[in-house]
Amino acid sequence: MTGKTEGRATVRSTTDRELSHAVIVLLDRLRDEYGVGPRSHEIRVVSLGTQMALLDEATESAIATFPALGPEQQRALGRLIVDLQNTRTRIRTMREGPGHVVQPAEFASAIRRLRGSESVAGLRKRICFEAANAARLDRILLSEVHNGSWTALELHSSTRSDEVLSSLQALPLGFESAESRACKTRSAVLAGPNADVRPSAEVMQMLAADSYVVAPITVSTGVIGLVHGSRPSGDPVNVVVRDMLGAYARGFGTLFERAMLADRLSEQKDVIVQRLQQEAREAELLEHADVSFLDETSAEQVSALPGTPHDDLNPAALESLTTREREVFTLLIRGASNAEIANELVISIFTVKTHVKKILRKLGAMNRSEAIYRYLAMTGQR
Repeated sequence: MTGKTEGRATVRSTTDRELSHAVIVLLDRLRDEYGVGPRSHEIRVVSLGTQMALLDEATESAIATFPALGPEQQRALGRLIVDLQNTRTRIRTMREGPGHVVQPAEFASAIRRLRGSESVAGLRKRICFEAANAARLDRILLSEVHNGSWTALELHSSTRSDEVLSSLQALPLGFESAESRACKTRSAVLAGPNADVRPSAEVMQMLAADSYVVAPITVSTGVIGLVHGSRPSGDPVNVVVRDMLGAYARGFGTLFERAMLADRLSEQKDVIVQRLQQEAREAELLEHADVSFLDETSAEQVSALPGTPHDDLNPAALESLTTREREVFTLLIRGASNAEIANELVISIFTVKTHVKKILRKLGAMNRSEAIYRYLAMTGQR
C-alpha cells in the first residue's frame, strides 16, 4: 500500500514539474512576443494553484492587447490564449482530486500578493483571482455594500474570461437572505437547497449555480463588501469552502482598508502639489508684473491736488504713526479697502476707520489719495 502511495506521489510530482515548465514557457512567449503578462521568474517557486491565477491574469492581459494587433498577430495570439487556457484546464483537472487542502504557506503567499496591490482598483481585480484558486471556485462575485443594499462590482469566471456583469443594479439586503446574515454575523454563510439559508434567484443567475457561499469584507467601520463564490460545474460548495472564503475575506478587509488610506493620502498629496504649483505660477507672474501703489482714479486725484509737490510735507509725521497705524497704512497704500484691512488685521471696520482718520490727520491729508501722495513724496518714490 505504501509503495502505491509513493508511486502516485512520484507521478504527481513529475506532472507538477511538467505543468510548471509548460506555464513558464507560455508566459515567456507572451512577454517576449507581446510584452504583457506576469514574468515567468515570478512563478518558479509557487504552487500550481497560484499558477492558475497567473494564467488567468496572462489571458486577461492578452485579450486586452488583442484590438491593437494586426490580423496575423491576432491569429497567433489567439492560438497562444488557447494554449494558456488548455494548460490551466490541465492544472485544474489534476487539482480536483480528493483531499486537496490549501496549505498555510499558499494562503500566506496569496495574501502577500494581494498586499502588493497599490490601489483599491488593483486590489479588486486581484481578489477575484486569488479567491477562485484558493477555494477551487469557478465563479467569484465581488460586491459593494452601502445603505442597506449591495451592488456587484466584479465577476470572475474561470471558464469564460470575457464574461461581464449584465446588471449593476443595487439589490436589497433581504431580511432572511444569505447576504444579510453575512453582514449581521460578520462571518461567511453557505446558501443552497440543503443549507440553512435559501439562495436568492438574482445571485443564482449571476453565479450560475443553485448553491454558493458569501463572505463579508469587514473594515474598522463595518462591512463594506461581499465576496460570493460558486461551482457551476463539479462538486457543490460546502462548509470547508465557506470557511476558506471567509478566511480570505477577513484578509481582504485589512488590505482594503490599507489601500483606501493609501488612495486618500495620494489624493491629498496631489491636491497639495497642485496648490503649490498654482502658488508658484502666481508668484512668477507677480515677480515680472509692473506694480503701482495707485490705481487710475487715485492717480488722477493726486495729480489734481493744488500746490507744489513739496508743500506742507512733514517727514516726521511718518515717525509719529503708531505700530497699528503703520500696519493699517501699509495695507491702505496697497489699495486695500476698509473691509479687507479689517479682515487682514482681524479688527472691526469701525476700528479701521478710526485708524485711517488718525493717519490722515497726522499726515495732513484730506483723503486716502492725498495720504498716499504725501507718503510717496516723503519717501522719495514719486
